[in-house]
Amino acid sequence: MIGTILKDLKNLKGQIAYYVLLFAVFFVVSALSRNIYYSAGLSIFFGVLVPVTALSYDEKDNWDKFALASGISRRELALSRYVLGLAAFLPAWGLSFVFMAMPALRSFENLYVIITYGGLGLITMDCVLPVVYKIGVDKSRLFYIFLILIVMLLSVGAATLVELIGGDPVAVIAYLLVGLGIVGLFVSLGISVSVYRHKDF
Repeated sequence: MIGTILKDLKNLKGQIAYYVLLFAVFFVVSALSRNIYYSAGLSIFFGVLVPVTALSYDEKDNWDKFALASGISRRELALSRYVLGLAAFLPAWGLSFVFMAMPALRSFENLYVIITYGGLGLITMDCVLPVVYKIGVDKSRLFYIFLILIVMLLSVGAATLVELIGGDPVAVIAYLLVGLGIVGLFVSLGISVSVYRHKDF
């Protein structure tokens, strides 16, 4: 599995440089504008962008067929994309907490927004990857775009809710979303592995 991930990183080195630059720009904009939503919001999609891009390269090169013939298990192939997604998402999300070190941005409301966006990021990955495994990257684009719109609306709604309500209720919702995202990872992976086991290459 490590070899598969290293292969993905090599294929994506140009894309990764672009994503890092994009995140850096959004991070600076968030810091200068004192608005964490730019940076924290962008981190939501990193867990999907990177593995889906890797899968698109694999589909074009028929990589999975070659990997299976080389002795890599279907479970390892499915799991490797989740590991790749988390490797992209967690650092981006983690860097959002740096804003809590800035006096102008240090507040419970901003903390809850970051935590909420983390949960939404995990849930987005949980939903997208099984669909991509089932029907392929190209056919799943419409679903992916639709889900992005839904997540964007939820992100705006969550930010508004934090500003209007605040306090313990928002904290509970934020942590519940993260918990749901973590539990969903195992459910999502199980579905993806099941799909992979019945897939012909």
